[in-house]
Amino acid sequence: MHRTRAFTLLEVLLAIAFTASIGVGAHQLLSGTMLAKEVSDRKADQLKSLQRLNQVLSRDIRQYIDRPVRDVFGDEQPALLLESSEYPLEFTRSGWRNSPVTEDPRSQLQRVAYRLENIDSDVCESARERLLQWGITDPDGDCLVRYYWHVLDRANDSEPSHQVVYELVEQLEMEVLIRQGDANAGSPSQDWYSSWPALTGADTSTTLMALRWRIEVPPFGEIERSWLLARGDLP
Repeated sequence: MHRTRAFTLLEVLLAIAFTASIGVGAHQLLSGTMLAKEVSDRKADQLKSLQRLNQVLSRDIRQYIDRPVRDVFGDEQPALLLESSEYPLEFTRSGWRNSPVTEDPRSQLQRVAYRLENIDSDVCESARERLLQWGITDPDGDCLVRYYWHVLDRANDSEPSHQVVYELVEQLEMEVLIRQGDANAGSPSQDWYSSWPALTGADTSTTLMALRWRIEVPPFGEIERSWLLARGDLP
């Protein structure tokens, strides 16, 4: 009779331990890969949001135009207001395109404004949903909202529409570069102002030259952008 040889208890235990170690290593590798992908996707989504903010700002500011408007009381307001109304920044821009199939074309000029809103407010609901997707469950700060009106000269029922352009902002500062004096008559002076209109002298002509933003957003920190402002009037 032939004897059949089987695994000893020690060999079985070694095989189980070896298989278990391979399984644990594979699980850790898979978990690390999935976590890295999740973090990478989150960072990419945050970068897309920052790029969208830059595109919206650049599209509006680069098409600034010197067209004053009238408020609900009929008073004329300058083409650009900085820290001088209920909105920290408000100005007129061109390039608001009509639909190619519309039968009743509207003006291509648009009045826009920017303001920080509390992250817990109703207007920031979409921002909170995005932050929750990024794993931020208890945000501390404000969301940046863009407002725009469908008419330039407002009536009592002219309410602005709004859109969230960035989800979480910790700090925002804006300044406008003003040139005082006639460039053809001598050497004009240039200064940055944190509010506009400002008292710059009744006998001195002023020209808006540039707009500067300093914005602090997590996780990118402080970002500074400057845009030249168009100096021409309406044709």
